[in-house]
Amino acid sequence: MQNRLTNMLISFTILISTHSVGAFELTPEQVNGIYQLAQPERSAAGQTQKLQIEYGQHNGQTVLVAASCPKCPVAGYRLLETETKELGRPVFFNSSGIYVIAYDSNTFISVMADGQLGKKIWEKLVYANVYSKQGTPTIDLEAGKQFVINESKRLMTGEGIAQTKVTGGNGTYYAAAKHGIGSQQYDEMEVLIYPQQKLVLNGLNCRNCTSDTYLYQTELSDAIGKPVYELGHMGRFIIEQDTGILWWTNANLGKQPWGKNSHFNVLAQDKTFARKLTIDKALQSQIDSAFNQYAQQTKAAVDARHKREDQQRTANNQLPKKGLTDQALEQDAFTAAQRWANQYAWKETLKYTYITGNDWSILRHPITGIQTGRRINGVVTMERSDGLCSYQHAVFEQDFNGTDYQKTKMVGVVVGQNKLDCGKL
Repeated sequence: MQNRLTNMLISFTILISTHSVGAFELTPEQVNGIYQLAQPERSAAGQTQKLQIEYGQHNGQTVLVAASCPKCPVAGYRLLETETKELGRPVFFNSSGIYVIAYDSNTFISVMADGQLGKKIWEKLVYANVYSKQGTPTIDLEAGKQFVINESKRLMTGEGIAQTKVTGGNGTYYAAAKHGIGSQQYDEMEVLIYPQQKLVLNGLNCRNCTSDTYLYQTELSDAIGKPVYELGHMGRFIIEQDTGILWWTNANLGKQPWGKNSHFNVLAQDKTFARKLTIDKALQSQIDSAFNQYAQQTKAAVDARHKREDQQRTANNQLPKKGLTDQALEQDAFTAAQRWANQYAWKETLKYTYITGNDWSILRHPITGIQTGRRINGVVTMERSDGLCSYQHAVFEQDFNGTDYQKTKMVGVVVGQNKLDCGKL
């Protein structure tokens, strides 16, 4: 079996070498050999309680390979560089979703859990086994299970994990939850910040990565005292919350209060902080409360600006120029406007109407061309409950029966009141 596996490794062009992995090193001399399984596993050769395991390099990657017999298919696992560095022990993974975590240089725990390592604290192990090199100390299966669960917890809480140097500004950021850029989702991204101009997110570790550009929002930034950037006019914002920490939200800042459909994510240079956030309910609650305050502050700022702009428009507004002068028509138009106001339950008090059109437009039947009436534009003035007055453009018509024009009626208004000082009526 030793020769068989060695030949297999050579056929894979594996170059055996020592690889430094944090707290301890693995060497082929330490690792390679026959391993006893804590519990039997199925293989191409049937149930087996032994595996030949060898360690080395293949196509530039550090791998661990195992086979249960000389002619059996080989199971391969590649070293996860990041997780290995963080935990200070070798961590391997394969495409079937199985992790192999080194307990020491002669003992490995093979495990499939209920989540990705570094994304949650494992609670349920779908599969677990302990591989121990013959003739070396070992641990039992229950101890092995508890060990890998503790390692998954340690990765999430940051206990014993080397902290990332946080500098703020440009660099690699990690998302607490997968973050959408374009149509793709990313765990990590490159952030480029152009102060008071824009913030660019570029996806990392993908074949065709996408990017999003958020533009600086002066008004919202001034309102909360932190730089705020928006993606287009889509109501998606990024806030430079702290050094090396970006907050993202889909809340329509400046327009809506923070509500049950408002969501947030955190992008951090410190991967451990991003992980801890996913399990720290108290911190999540604090961020939720902060966003609630930001939403109030930005909406108040935007509402205040709208009020100032509205006041300025009101001060500048003037009644439109009069057109055709016809006192009888103006009185009829006022009666028609009152009927309209009653029908649609207007709350304003109508003051008077006048005509802005210089002449009537003739209305004709679309097929016969016979005259059916005439139309003219006018204005309805009114007094509001807030102490201001306003006017609206309106359309008046008179039907034609072939001999005479009939009673004046109001057939439509231009949407939106134009407020102005009552002294201008």
